[in-house]
Amino acid sequence: MRLRILLLFTLFYCKSMLFSQTTVSNPSKSDFSGTLSFLASDWLEGRGATQKGGFMASEYIASMMGLYQLVPFQKDTASGYFQDFKILEHSVKNVSLEIKKGKKIIALSPETDFKVTPIAQSIQKEAQIVFVGYGINLSKEGYDDYKNQDVKNKVVVVLKGFPGHLDSTSVTYQKFKKIFPEENDLEETKLQTAINKGAIALVILDSKGKFKPNNSKEDAVFHSLENASNTSIPVFKLTKTASEKLLSETTISLNNIEKKLAQKNAGTSTLFKNTKINFSLELQSQTFPVRNVLGMIPGKDTTKTVIIGAHYDHLGIKNDSIYNGADDNASGTSGMLALAKKWSESKVKPPFNLLFASWTAEELGLLGSEYFVQNFDFQKQKILLAINMDMISRNAPEDQTHRILSIGTPKENENLKEIATLSNSKLAKPFTLDLWETDGHSGSDYASFTAKGIPIMTFFSGFHDDYHTPRDKASKVDLDKVKDVLFIVNTSLLKFIENQHN
Repeated sequence: MRLRILLLFTLFYCKSMLFSQTTVSNPSKSDFSGTLSFLASDWLEGRGATQKGGFMASEYIASMMGLYQLVPFQKDTASGYFQDFKILEHSVKNVSLEIKKGKKIIALSPETDFKVTPIAQSIQKEAQIVFVGYGINLSKEGYDDYKNQDVKNKVVVVLKGFPGHLDSTSVTYQKFKKIFPEENDLEETKLQTAINKGAIALVILDSKGKFKPNNSKEDAVFHSLENASNTSIPVFKLTKTASEKLLSETTISLNNIEKKLAQKNAGTSTLFKNTKINFSLELQSQTFPVRNVLGMIPGKDTTKTVIIGAHYDHLGIKNDSIYNGADDNASGTSGMLALAKKWSESKVKPPFNLLFASWTAEELGLLGSEYFVQNFDFQKQKILLAINMDMISRNAPEDQTHRILSIGTPKENENLKEIATLSNSKLAKPFTLDLWETDGHSGSDYASFTAKGIPIMTFFSGFHDDYHTPRDKASKVDLDKVKDVLFIVNTSLLKFIENQHN
Protein backbone atom coordinates (compact mmCIF):
# COMPACT_ATOMS: atom_id res chain seq x y z
CA MET A 1 0.00 0.00 0.00
CA ARG A 2 2.82 2.40 0.90
CA LEU A 3 4.56 1.59 -2.38
CA ARG A 4 1.37 2.44 -4.35
CA ILE A 5 1.01 5.78 -2.55
CA LEU A 6 4.67 6.55 -3.20
CA LEU A 7 4.29 5.72 -6.89
CA LEU A 8 1.16 7.89 -7.20
CA PHE A 9 2.90 10.78 -5.45
CA THR A 10 5.95 10.39 -7.68
CA LEU A 11 3.81 10.39 -10.84
CA PHE A 12 1.92 13.51 -9.70
CA TYR A 13 5.13 15.30 -8.76
CA CYS A 14 6.80 14.44 -12.05
CA LYS A 15 3.76 15.64 -14.00
CA SER A 16 3.69 18.97 -12.16
CA MET A 17 7.42 19.45 -12.67
CA LEU A 18 7.50 18.33 -16.32
CA PHE A 19 6.93 21.73 -17.88
CA SER A 20 8.87 23.70 -15.30
CA GLN A 21 11.96 21.69 -16.22
CA THR A 22 11.44 22.27 -19.94
CA THR A 23 13.67 24.98 -21.33
CA VAL A 24 13.03 27.13 -24.37
CA SER A 25 16.17 29.00 -25.32
CA ASN A 26 16.15 32.78 -25.12
CA PRO A 27 16.67 34.64 -28.42
CA SER A 28 20.16 35.80 -29.30
CA LYS A 29 20.88 38.96 -31.29
CA SER A 30 21.16 36.95 -34.52
CA ASP A 31 17.54 35.81 -34.06
CA PHE A 32 16.12 39.33 -34.43
CA SER A 33 18.74 41.79 -35.70
CA GLY A 34 18.30 40.95 -39.38
CA THR A 35 14.52 40.98 -39.13
CA LEU A 36 14.57 44.34 -37.34
CA SER A 37 16.87 45.87 -39.96
CA PHE A 38 14.73 44.66 -42.84
CA LEU A 39 11.44 45.81 -41.32
CA ALA A 40 12.99 49.25 -40.69
CA SER A 41 14.64 49.50 -44.11
CA ASP A 42 13.64 51.93 -46.84
CA TRP A 43 12.43 48.89 -48.83
CA LEU A 44 9.33 48.70 -46.62
CA GLU A 45 8.66 52.44 -46.84
CA GLY A 46 7.79 52.94 -43.17
CA ARG A 47 5.12 50.20 -43.05
CA GLY A 48 2.14 52.54 -43.18
CA ALA A 49 -0.94 50.41 -42.46
CA THR A 50 -2.83 51.66 -45.51
CA GLN A 51 0.24 52.02 -47.74
CA LYS A 52 2.16 49.58 -49.94
CA GLY A 53 4.92 49.22 -47.37
CA GLY A 54 2.45 47.90 -44.80
CA PHE A 55 1.35 45.10 -47.11
CA MET A 56 4.95 44.27 -48.02
CA ALA A 57 5.74 44.00 -44.31
CA SER A 58 2.75 41.72 -43.70
CA GLU A 59 3.90 39.39 -46.48
CA TYR A 60 7.39 39.25 -44.99
CA ILE A 61 6.08 38.53 -41.48
CA ALA A 62 3.82 35.78 -42.83
CA SER A 63 6.76 34.23 -44.69
CA MET A 64 8.77 34.17 -41.44
CA MET A 65 5.87 32.52 -39.61
CA GLY A 66 5.80 29.91 -42.37
CA LEU A 67 9.55 29.39 -42.05
CA TYR A 68 9.10 28.81 -38.31
CA GLN A 69 6.30 26.32 -39.05
CA LEU A 70 3.62 28.20 -37.16
CA VAL A 71 0.02 27.15 -37.78
CA PRO A 72 -2.26 29.84 -39.27
CA PHE A 73 -4.62 31.08 -36.56
CA GLN A 74 -7.54 30.92 -39.00
CA LYS A 75 -6.56 27.49 -40.30
CA ASP A 76 -10.07 26.74 -41.56
CA THR A 77 -10.04 29.66 -44.00
CA ALA A 78 -8.13 30.49 -47.17
CA SER A 79 -6.58 33.58 -45.57
CA GLY A 80 -3.55 31.77 -44.20
CA TYR A 81 -1.76 33.89 -41.63
CA PHE A 82 -3.73 37.01 -42.57
CA GLN A 83 -6.74 38.39 -40.74
CA ASP A 84 -8.10 40.78 -43.36
CA PHE A 85 -10.49 43.62 -42.55
CA LYS A 86 -11.24 47.19 -43.59
CA ILE A 87 -10.84 50.57 -41.96
CA LEU A 88 -12.21 53.98 -42.85
CA GLU A 89 -10.09 57.09 -43.14
CA HIS A 90 -12.02 60.28 -42.47
CA SER A 91 -10.28 63.44 -43.65
CA VAL A 92 -11.30 67.05 -43.19
CA LYS A 93 -12.67 68.73 -46.27
CA ASN A 94 -13.59 71.96 -44.49
CA VAL A 95 -13.22 73.08 -40.88
CA SER A 96 -14.11 76.23 -38.96
CA LEU A 97 -13.58 77.25 -35.34
CA GLU A 98 -14.93 80.48 -33.84
CA ILE A 99 -14.77 81.95 -30.35
CA LYS A 100 -17.85 83.98 -29.44
CA LYS A 101 -17.52 86.47 -26.59
CA GLY A 102 -20.91 88.15 -26.45
CA LYS A 103 -21.25 89.92 -29.80
CA LYS A 104 -17.54 89.65 -30.49
CA ILE A 105 -16.50 86.82 -32.84
CA ILE A 106 -12.89 85.62 -33.15
CA ALA A 107 -12.38 83.32 -36.14
CA LEU A 108 -9.41 80.94 -35.81
CA SER A 109 -7.58 79.57 -38.81
CA PRO A 110 -6.41 75.96 -39.36
CA GLU A 111 -3.49 77.46 -41.25
CA THR A 112 -2.09 79.33 -38.25
CA ASP A 113 -4.10 78.75 -35.06
CA PHE A 114 -5.06 75.12 -34.50
CA LYS A 115 -4.88 71.44 -35.39
CA VAL A 116 -7.97 69.27 -35.48
CA THR A 117 -8.51 65.56 -35.09
CA PRO A 118 -11.95 64.83 -36.54
CA ILE A 119 -14.45 62.06 -35.89
CA ALA A 120 -16.23 59.63 -38.20
CA GLN A 121 -18.95 62.02 -39.36
CA SER A 122 -19.50 65.65 -40.29
CA ILE A 123 -20.66 67.87 -37.44
CA GLN A 124 -21.67 71.46 -36.65
CA LYS A 125 -22.14 72.64 -33.05
CA GLU A 126 -22.18 75.72 -30.86
CA ALA A 127 -21.83 75.40 -27.10
CA GLN A 128 -20.60 76.96 -23.89
CA ILE A 129 -17.09 76.13 -22.81
CA VAL A 130 -15.81 74.78 -19.50
CA PHE A 131 -12.18 75.07 -18.46
CA VAL A 132 -11.23 71.95 -16.47
CA GLY A 133 -7.53 72.37 -15.73
CA TYR A 134 -5.64 69.44 -17.20
CA GLY A 135 -8.81 67.46 -17.83
CA ILE A 136 -7.74 64.66 -15.47
CA ASN A 137 -10.08 62.74 -13.18
CA LEU A 138 -8.23 60.65 -10.58
CA SER A 139 -10.71 60.38 -7.74
CA LYS A 140 -8.70 57.59 -6.06
CA GLU A 141 -5.72 59.96 -5.92
CA GLY A 142 -7.84 62.80 -4.59
CA TYR A 143 -7.51 64.77 -7.83
CA ASP A 144 -10.47 65.68 -10.05
CA ASP A 145 -10.44 68.56 -12.54
CA TYR A 146 -14.15 67.97 -13.16
CA LYS A 147 -15.23 68.24 -9.52
CA ASN A 148 -18.70 69.80 -9.14
CA GLN A 149 -18.83 70.69 -12.83
CA ASP A 150 -21.39 69.45 -15.38
CA VAL A 151 -19.85 69.40 -18.87
CA LYS A 152 -22.59 67.55 -20.69
CA ASN A 153 -23.19 69.06 -24.15
CA LYS A 154 -20.41 71.58 -23.55
CA VAL A 155 -16.93 72.10 -25.03
CA VAL A 156 -14.24 71.05 -22.57
CA VAL A 157 -11.05 73.14 -22.54
CA VAL A 158 -7.91 71.61 -20.99
CA LEU A 159 -4.20 72.33 -20.67
CA LYS A 160 -1.62 70.14 -22.36
CA GLY A 161 0.31 67.86 -20.00
CA PHE A 162 -0.32 67.22 -16.31
CA PRO A 163 0.20 69.15 -13.05
CA GLY A 164 3.89 69.92 -12.58
CA HIS A 165 4.89 68.70 -16.05
CA LEU A 166 7.11 71.76 -16.54
CA ASP A 167 9.36 70.83 -13.59
CA SER A 168 10.66 67.25 -13.67
CA THR A 169 12.28 67.71 -10.24
CA SER A 170 9.01 68.50 -8.45
CA VAL A 171 7.06 66.08 -6.25
CA THR A 172 3.95 66.81 -8.31
CA TYR A 173 5.74 65.82 -11.52
CA GLN A 174 6.94 62.56 -10.00
CA LYS A 175 3.45 61.72 -8.79
CA PHE A 176 1.70 62.24 -12.13
CA LYS A 177 4.55 60.89 -14.25
CA LYS A 178 4.22 57.57 -12.46
CA ILE A 179 0.48 57.52 -13.19
CA PHE A 180 0.98 58.55 -16.83
CA PRO A 181 4.31 56.99 -17.87
CA GLU A 182 3.40 56.97 -21.57
CA GLU A 183 3.16 60.50 -22.96
CA ASN A 184 1.05 59.59 -25.96
CA ASP A 185 -1.42 57.87 -23.64
CA LEU A 186 -2.23 61.00 -21.64
CA GLU A 187 -4.14 62.80 -24.40
CA GLU A 188 -6.22 59.70 -25.10
CA THR A 189 -7.07 59.47 -21.39
CA LYS A 190 -8.22 63.10 -21.39
CA LEU A 191 -10.32 62.48 -24.50
CA GLN A 192 -12.01 59.40 -23.03
CA THR A 193 -12.72 61.26 -19.79
CA ALA A 194 -14.34 64.14 -21.70
CA ILE A 195 -16.42 61.66 -23.73
CA ASN A 196 -17.55 59.83 -20.58
CA LYS A 197 -18.57 63.15 -19.03
CA GLY A 198 -20.76 63.99 -22.04
CA ALA A 199 -18.67 66.74 -23.70
CA ILE A 200 -19.20 67.44 -27.42
CA ALA A 201 -15.62 68.55 -28.17
CA LEU A 202 -12.19 68.77 -26.53
CA VAL A 203 -9.94 71.83 -26.85
CA ILE A 204 -6.30 71.49 -25.75
CA LEU A 205 -4.33 74.64 -24.90
CA ASP A 206 -0.57 74.60 -25.47
CA SER A 207 1.41 77.15 -23.46
CA LYS A 208 4.53 76.38 -25.51
CA GLY A 209 2.87 76.31 -28.92
CA LYS A 210 5.52 74.01 -30.41
CA PHE A 211 3.30 72.17 -32.85
CA LYS A 212 2.46 73.20 -36.40
CA PRO A 213 -1.21 73.89 -37.25
CA ASN A 214 -3.03 71.90 -39.93
CA ASN A 215 -1.20 73.12 -43.01
CA SER A 216 -2.50 70.30 -45.17
CA LYS A 217 -5.67 68.23 -45.27
CA GLU A 218 -3.54 65.10 -44.79
CA ASP A 219 -2.79 66.21 -41.22
CA ALA A 220 -6.43 66.17 -40.14
CA VAL A 221 -7.56 62.55 -40.33
CA PHE A 222 -9.40 60.07 -38.15
CA HIS A 223 -9.52 56.30 -38.62
CA SER A 224 -12.17 53.84 -37.54
CA LEU A 225 -13.12 50.24 -38.09
CA GLU A 226 -15.68 49.69 -40.83
CA ASN A 227 -19.23 49.73 -39.42
CA ALA A 228 -17.95 50.92 -36.02
CA SER A 229 -20.29 53.02 -33.88
CA ASN A 230 -19.16 56.63 -33.49
CA THR A 231 -18.32 57.34 -29.86
CA SER A 232 -15.54 59.91 -30.24
CA ILE A 233 -15.61 63.72 -30.26
CA PRO A 234 -13.42 66.16 -32.22
CA VAL A 235 -10.19 67.42 -30.68
CA PHE A 236 -8.86 70.92 -31.35
CA LYS A 237 -5.27 71.79 -30.34
CA LEU A 238 -4.67 75.53 -30.11
CA THR A 239 -1.36 77.35 -30.49
CA LYS A 240 -0.21 79.59 -27.66
CA THR A 241 -1.50 82.70 -29.47
CA ALA A 242 -4.91 81.15 -30.13
CA SER A 243 -5.05 79.87 -26.53
CA GLU A 244 -4.49 83.39 -25.24
CA LYS A 245 -7.32 84.65 -27.46
CA LEU A 246 -9.66 82.06 -25.96
CA LEU A 247 -8.69 82.97 -22.38
CA SER A 248 -8.78 86.74 -22.94
CA GLU A 249 -11.30 88.61 -20.80
CA THR A 250 -11.32 85.74 -18.27
CA THR A 251 -9.70 85.29 -14.87
CA ILE A 252 -7.32 82.65 -16.25
CA SER A 253 -3.82 83.56 -17.43
CA LEU A 254 -2.01 81.04 -19.58
CA ASN A 255 1.32 82.22 -18.18
CA ASN A 256 0.32 81.65 -14.53
CA ILE A 257 -2.29 78.90 -14.46
CA GLU A 258 0.15 76.01 -14.85
CA LYS A 259 2.29 77.21 -11.94
CA LYS A 260 -0.80 77.65 -9.75
CA LEU A 261 -2.14 74.18 -10.56
CA ALA A 262 1.25 72.59 -9.89
CA GLN A 263 1.40 74.23 -6.45
CA LYS A 264 -2.25 73.62 -5.68
CA ASN A 265 -2.14 69.96 -6.74
CA ALA A 266 -5.94 69.89 -6.82
CA GLY A 267 -8.50 69.92 -9.59
CA THR A 268 -10.10 73.09 -10.84
CA SER A 269 -12.88 74.04 -13.23
CA THR A 270 -14.51 77.23 -14.51
CA LEU A 271 -17.60 77.73 -16.65
CA PHE A 272 -17.15 80.62 -19.09
CA LYS A 273 -20.69 82.01 -19.06
CA ASN A 274 -20.11 84.69 -21.68
CA THR A 275 -17.98 82.60 -24.05
CA LYS A 276 -19.06 80.00 -26.60
CA ILE A 277 -17.33 78.03 -29.30
CA ASN A 278 -18.83 77.42 -32.72
CA PHE A 279 -17.22 74.69 -34.80
CA SER A 280 -18.00 72.75 -37.93
CA LEU A 281 -16.36 69.80 -39.68
CA GLU A 282 -17.12 68.62 -43.19
CA LEU A 283 -15.53 65.24 -43.84
CA GLN A 284 -14.84 62.88 -46.69
CA SER A 285 -14.20 59.16 -46.13
CA GLN A 286 -12.22 56.46 -47.88
CA THR A 287 -12.03 52.69 -47.25
CA PHE A 288 -8.73 50.80 -46.96
CA PRO A 289 -8.02 47.06 -46.67
CA VAL A 290 -5.58 46.12 -43.88
CA ARG A 291 -4.48 42.92 -42.16
CA ASN A 292 -3.22 41.41 -38.93
CA VAL A 293 -0.72 38.54 -39.24
CA LEU A 294 -1.40 35.63 -36.87
CA GLY A 295 0.53 32.36 -36.40
CA MET A 296 0.16 29.79 -33.65
CA ILE A 297 1.83 26.90 -31.88
CA PRO A 298 -1.15 24.70 -30.87
CA GLY A 299 -1.20 23.60 -27.24
CA LYS A 300 -2.38 20.45 -25.52
CA ASP A 301 -5.49 22.35 -24.44
CA THR A 302 -6.65 24.27 -27.51
CA THR A 303 -9.42 26.06 -25.57
CA LYS A 304 -6.88 28.31 -23.85
CA THR A 305 -4.46 30.80 -25.43
CA VAL A 306 -1.56 33.07 -24.51
CA ILE A 307 -0.84 35.88 -27.00
CA ILE A 308 2.63 37.24 -27.73
CA GLY A 309 1.98 40.37 -29.80
CA ALA A 310 3.47 43.53 -31.29
CA HIS A 311 2.24 46.02 -33.89
CA TYR A 312 4.15 46.04 -37.15
CA ASP A 313 2.76 49.22 -38.72
CA HIS A 314 4.40 52.64 -38.48
CA LEU A 315 3.79 56.05 -40.09
CA GLY A 316 4.82 55.14 -43.65
CA ILE A 317 5.76 57.91 -46.06
CA LYS A 318 4.79 61.47 -45.09
CA ASN A 319 5.76 64.58 -47.03
CA ASP A 320 8.22 62.51 -49.11
CA SER A 321 10.07 61.30 -45.97
CA ILE A 322 10.23 57.66 -44.92
CA TYR A 323 9.42 57.10 -41.26
CA ASN A 324 11.33 53.84 -40.78
CA GLY A 325 10.06 53.08 -37.28
CA ALA A 326 12.97 50.91 -36.16
CA ASP A 327 12.15 51.20 -32.46
CA ASP A 328 8.46 51.85 -33.11
CA ASN A 329 7.86 49.03 -33.71
CA ALA A 330 10.18 46.92 -35.82
CA SER A 331 11.83 46.15 -32.47
CA GLY A 332 8.72 44.58 -30.95
CA THR A 333 7.78 42.75 -34.17
CA SER A 334 11.25 41.26 -34.64
CA GLY A 335 11.23 40.28 -30.96
CA MET A 336 7.89 38.51 -31.36
CA LEU A 337 9.21 36.58 -34.39
CA ALA A 338 12.41 35.67 -32.54
CA LEU A 339 10.36 34.19 -29.70
CA ALA A 340 8.24 32.29 -32.23
CA LYS A 341 11.46 30.91 -33.74
CA LYS A 342 12.81 29.70 -30.42
CA TRP A 343 9.56 28.08 -29.33
CA SER A 344 9.17 26.35 -32.70
CA GLU A 345 12.75 25.06 -32.65
CA SER A 346 12.32 23.69 -29.11
CA LYS A 347 9.63 21.25 -30.29
CA VAL A 348 7.92 21.84 -26.93
CA LYS A 349 4.16 21.42 -27.07
CA PRO A 350 2.90 24.04 -24.62
CA PRO A 351 0.00 23.27 -22.27
CA PHE A 352 -2.15 25.71 -24.27
CA ASN A 353 -1.97 27.67 -27.53
CA LEU A 354 0.73 30.26 -28.08
CA LEU A 355 -0.53 32.83 -30.56
CA PHE A 356 2.16 35.03 -32.13
CA ALA A 357 0.39 38.16 -33.35
CA SER A 358 1.49 41.08 -35.49
CA TRP A 359 -1.09 43.85 -35.24
CA THR A 360 -1.73 46.48 -37.90
CA ALA A 361 -3.10 50.03 -37.57
CA GLU A 362 -1.88 50.59 -34.01
CA GLU A 363 -0.69 54.02 -35.08
CA LEU A 364 -4.19 54.75 -36.39
CA GLY A 365 -5.92 54.00 -33.09
CA LEU A 366 -5.16 50.41 -31.98
CA LEU A 367 -7.49 49.22 -34.74
CA GLY A 368 -5.81 45.89 -35.52
CA SER A 369 -5.89 44.55 -31.97
CA GLU A 370 -9.37 46.02 -31.47
CA TYR A 371 -10.67 44.18 -34.54
CA PHE A 372 -9.10 40.94 -33.29
CA VAL A 373 -10.71 41.22 -29.87
CA GLN A 374 -14.10 42.17 -31.32
CA ASN A 375 -14.07 39.11 -33.58
CA PHE A 376 -12.52 36.62 -31.16
CA ASP A 377 -14.77 33.70 -30.15
CA PHE A 378 -14.61 33.82 -26.37
CA GLN A 379 -17.11 30.96 -26.19
CA LYS A 380 -14.56 28.57 -27.70
CA GLN A 381 -11.30 29.97 -26.33
CA LYS A 382 -10.11 31.80 -23.25
CA ILE A 383 -7.20 34.24 -23.48
CA LEU A 384 -5.14 33.68 -20.34
CA LEU A 385 -2.61 36.44 -21.00
CA ALA A 386 -1.72 38.94 -23.72
CA ILE A 387 1.93 40.01 -23.90
CA ASN A 388 2.60 43.26 -25.77
CA MET A 389 5.97 44.61 -26.91
CA ASP A 390 6.02 48.19 -28.19
CA MET A 391 9.34 50.05 -28.55
CA ILE A 392 11.90 47.84 -26.78
CA SER A 393 15.18 48.93 -28.37
CA ARG A 394 15.96 52.51 -27.30
CA ASN A 395 16.41 54.55 -24.13
CA ALA A 396 14.81 57.69 -22.77
CA PRO A 397 17.17 60.70 -22.45
CA GLU A 398 17.02 60.47 -18.66
CA ASP A 399 18.08 56.78 -18.78
CA GLN A 400 21.82 57.41 -18.61
CA THR A 401 22.66 53.79 -17.78
CA HIS A 402 20.44 52.39 -20.57
CA ARG A 403 18.94 50.00 -18.03
CA ILE A 404 15.37 51.21 -17.44
CA LEU A 405 12.51 49.01 -18.59
CA SER A 406 8.82 49.80 -18.22
CA ILE A 407 6.46 46.87 -17.63
CA GLY A 408 2.73 47.51 -17.32
CA THR A 409 0.25 45.09 -15.76
CA PRO A 410 -3.35 45.40 -14.52
CA LYS A 411 -3.72 46.51 -10.91
CA GLU A 412 -5.45 43.32 -9.84
CA ASN A 413 -2.77 40.99 -11.23
CA GLU A 414 -0.04 41.19 -8.58
CA ASN A 415 1.29 37.80 -9.69
CA LEU A 416 2.33 39.30 -13.04
CA LYS A 417 4.41 41.97 -11.27
CA GLU A 418 6.04 39.20 -9.22
CA ILE A 419 6.79 37.21 -12.38
CA ALA A 420 8.33 40.27 -14.06
CA THR A 421 10.49 41.06 -11.00
CA LEU A 422 11.65 37.45 -10.67
CA SER A 423 12.48 37.20 -14.38
CA ASN A 424 14.45 40.45 -14.27
CA SER A 425 16.48 39.23 -11.28
CA LYS A 426 17.79 36.32 -13.38
CA LEU A 427 19.56 38.67 -15.78
CA ALA A 428 23.32 39.02 -15.32
CA LYS A 429 22.72 42.77 -15.26
CA PRO A 430 19.10 43.38 -14.19
CA PHE A 431 17.08 46.36 -15.40
CA THR A 432 15.78 49.10 -13.16
CA LEU A 433 12.11 48.22 -13.55
CA ASP A 434 9.38 50.82 -13.87
CA LEU A 435 6.38 48.72 -12.87
CA TRP A 436 3.11 50.53 -13.52
CA GLU A 437 -0.61 49.76 -13.63
CA THR A 438 -2.34 49.82 -16.99
CA ASP A 439 -5.80 50.57 -15.58
CA GLY A 440 -7.26 53.61 -17.35
CA HIS A 441 -4.45 53.78 -19.92
CA SER A 442 -4.60 53.12 -23.65
CA GLY A 443 -1.16 53.91 -25.06
CA SER A 444 -0.67 50.70 -27.04
CA ASP A 445 -2.40 47.50 -28.16
CA TYR A 446 -2.62 46.18 -24.60
CA ALA A 447 -5.66 48.45 -24.14
CA SER A 448 -7.76 46.37 -26.54
CA PHE A 449 -7.32 43.43 -24.16
CA THR A 450 -7.68 45.24 -20.83
CA ALA A 451 -11.02 46.56 -22.12
CA LYS A 452 -12.16 42.92 -22.12
CA GLY A 453 -10.70 42.16 -18.70
CA ILE A 454 -7.86 40.07 -20.15
CA PRO A 455 -4.59 40.01 -18.11
CA ILE A 456 -1.71 41.71 -19.93
CA MET A 457 2.00 42.41 -19.67
CA THR A 458 3.22 45.29 -21.82
CA PHE A 459 6.93 46.03 -22.35
CA PHE A 460 8.36 49.45 -23.26
CA SER A 461 11.91 50.82 -23.03
CA GLY A 462 11.28 54.58 -23.09
CA PHE A 463 10.50 57.56 -25.31
CA HIS A 464 13.36 59.28 -27.14
CA ASP A 465 13.87 62.35 -29.30
CA ASP A 466 13.56 60.29 -32.51
CA TYR A 467 10.06 59.07 -31.63
CA HIS A 468 7.70 59.50 -34.61
CA THR A 469 10.39 61.16 -36.72
CA PRO A 470 12.33 59.93 -39.79
CA ARG A 471 15.33 59.56 -37.47
CA ASP A 472 14.01 56.36 -35.87
CA LYS A 473 16.42 54.13 -37.80
CA ALA A 474 17.87 50.65 -37.27
CA SER A 475 21.38 52.06 -36.84
CA LYS A 476 20.29 53.62 -33.53
CA VAL A 477 18.76 50.60 -31.80
CA ASP A 478 20.35 48.93 -28.77
CA LEU A 479 20.49 45.23 -29.71
CA ASP A 480 21.78 44.25 -26.27
CA LYS A 481 18.74 45.87 -24.68
CA VAL A 482 16.38 44.02 -27.03
CA LYS A 483 18.11 40.75 -26.17
CA ASP A 484 17.66 41.33 -22.43
CA VAL A 485 14.04 42.44 -22.84
CA LEU A 486 13.31 39.23 -24.75
CA PHE A 487 15.00 37.26 -21.96
CA ILE A 488 12.51 38.76 -19.49
CA VAL A 489 9.55 38.21 -21.82
CA ASN A 490 10.45 34.57 -22.44
CA THR A 491 11.29 33.86 -18.80
CA SER A 492 8.03 35.49 -17.72
CA LEU A 493 6.12 33.41 -20.26
CA LEU A 494 7.71 30.18 -19.01
CA LYS A 495 6.97 31.12 -15.40
CA PHE A 496 3.38 32.04 -16.23
CA ILE A 497 2.88 28.70 -17.97
CA GLU A 498 4.45 26.87 -15.06
CA ASN A 499 2.12 28.62 -12.59
CA GLN A 500 -0.93 27.82 -14.72
CA HIS A 501 0.16 24.23 -15.18
CA ASN A 502 0.62 23.68 -11.45
